[in-house]
Amino acid sequence: MQAERDHLVKFIFPQLRKLCESRGVTWGEVDLRWGVTDEQAAEGKVLPICLEEIKLCRPYFIGLLGERYGWVPESIPEELLEREEWLREQFKERKSVTELEILHGVLRNPQMAGHAYFYFRDPAYVNSIPEKDRKGFTAENAKDAEKLRNLKENIRRNGFPVRENYPDPKALGELVLADLTRVINDLFPEGS
Repeated sequence: MQAERDHLVKFIFPQLRKLCESRGVTWGEVDLRWGVTDEQAAEGKVLPICLEEIKLCRPYFIGLLGERYGWVPESIPEELLEREEWLREQFKERKSVTELEILHGVLRNPQMAGHAYFYFRDPAYVNSIPEKDRKGFTAENAKDAEKLRNLKENIRRNGFPVRENYPDPKALGELVLADLTRVINDLFPEGS
């Protein structure tokens, strides 16, 4: 999802920031794939850092999903399991960090209705990627492909807004811009 994230940061978020500033509101984005050092990853701090960032960003959440299920942690720190009991069962089921983030940020929290937006990339997008680079764009194995299908279905079933089959990063940007402009206009109408 690097191309999507780059497009959002370079082109879409600055527009949203400017719109917010014109309404006297501060905009700030957090990408859960930014800023985690290799040292923190080696120390098992990726998941605790990401879950804490999600808490700080509430009530808003944007989820991007393609065809790759994502990294499944080998372990979860005991202090995190004590603080977030729900993780024990999820860890036994070998859920990816991405799925755990979505569960924590949205699916386990009914108050997120109306504040979470999901965007699913068109599976055909992978055909535009050179064959040698496709590994990072496809499911790791059949079991993970099934877990991803189940995650997407769970999101749909829970009634969160889902934009299906966006064809490329630019199209994603247009969708995000439209959706979040609507949120800003609803919360902070011009002249308010």
